[in-house]
Amino acid sequence: MTPEEKTAQMAIRNDAICTYYLDGHKVAECARHFQLNRQRILQILKQAGVWVPYVKTRRTQFLGVSVKASTKVALMRKADQEGTSVSRLVSDAADQLVKK
Repeated sequence: MTPEEKTAQMAIRNDAICTYYLDGHKVAECARHFQLNRQRILQILKQAGVWVPYVKTRRTQFLGVSVKASTKVALMRKADQEGTSVSRLVSDAADQLVKK
């Protein structure tokens, strides 16, 4: 592989990491998904200018809901299929539920 090919592959991977992060996945989730450590993910996100430090807002209130292990697995699978995080998937579903 030439240096140019390697650079091109890394650029594609880094774009994928940024997209995954911007889809609502946390840094730790990005690290697991792309099999890199959190520090490297942060470097990539900061270099691309997409990293946003966590800021607690009204929407980030913790809602302690217990679910069965099988439900958790199903939610993780569904979120993965939709390319989003479990938190965003459940939060959006809850928002829709109360809007009806």
